[in-house]
Amino acid sequence: MVRTRRIFVSIIVASFISVTALAQSKLHFDLDYQYSLGLSENFAEYTYNRGSYKMGGNLLQVAARYDVATQWSVGIGMGLARYTEPDFNTYPVFATLRYKPVRKQPQAYLFTDLGYGLKLGDDSNSGFSGRLGIGYTWMIMRHFGLNFQIAYDLKNFCDITTAYYNEAMDKTEFFKSNSTRHSISFGIGLTF
Repeated sequence: MVRTRRIFVSIIVASFISVTALAQSKLHFDLDYQYSLGLSENFAEYTYNRGSYKMGGNLLQVAARYDVATQWSVGIGMGLARYTEPDFNTYPVFATLRYKPVRKQPQAYLFTDLGYGLKLGDDSNSGFSGRLGIGYTWMIMRHFGLNFQIAYDLKNFCDITTAYYNEAMDKTEFFKSNSTRHSISFGIGLTF
């Protein structure tokens, strides 16, 4: 009876260890920095390009991903973003999807991040956030690697208070407007 219990306990412990090891190899955490090179922005019925403004942006984000299949990985993440010229802050919360199309090159992948930027204060803006791009992960050790990404970045900023001077009425008027920025982002990060 004691021997049967030991065997039973050993099987349970071995099962937990193998499930934990399997889950650890399928669960990944990413810490990324991205620079967004602004290409154009639609704001208040005008379109601005790089000749008008030197649009840029910085994004720091963290994400947790799980490998649902050999070539597919899904996850969620959040970040801090600062876009410049004109200046906007946002706090994106997003879902991420990665696909590795070439089995013989599993480090290369296609990805998308879709989410919404949260307005957490008067100095931040809400709005849709989306990226679509390619990436490469260089694993230095089994659970540690460097991540490189290039992506098309689409960001919408909602309810921006805008002022203009009305010459006919000789006064300054305020209105709310939305802005949509198109960028190319370059990222580097760590994968655990």
